[in-house]
Amino acid sequence: MQDRPDAADLLDSVAEYLFAELRPEVPREQRFKVLVAANLCAVVAREIRAGEEPEQEDLTLFGELLGRKVDDVRAAAAELSDRIRSGELDDRIEELAPRLEEHVRRKLEVARPGYTD
Repeated sequence: MQDRPDAADLLDSVAEYLFAELRPEVPREQRFKVLVAANLCAVVAREIRAGEEPEQEDLTLFGELLGRKVDDVRAAAAELSDRIRSGELDDRIEELAPRLEEHVRRKLEVARPGYTD
């Protein structure tokens, strides 16, 4: 393991530099791209800090909702989405909605912290 700064700290520094120092200096038509790069660095830093916990929580959640053990969050989410769209789970929507809100909140805490406040 490396000493400080760790990978997440380094990404935060790059994000801050891109947003606060570089963005105002680049031509106007390039500023959005710099902002996107800064946001990307910040999201990756938050993903690193979150570790495996959000994915493990989603594996548990999707396993419970699908009624079986799952080992791939994206595949389980896609299957659940397909089953919801097909109407197969309409009789469980009141159970599913609050549980899926948990999943969305976890994703937003990484992508847009504070968004749910």
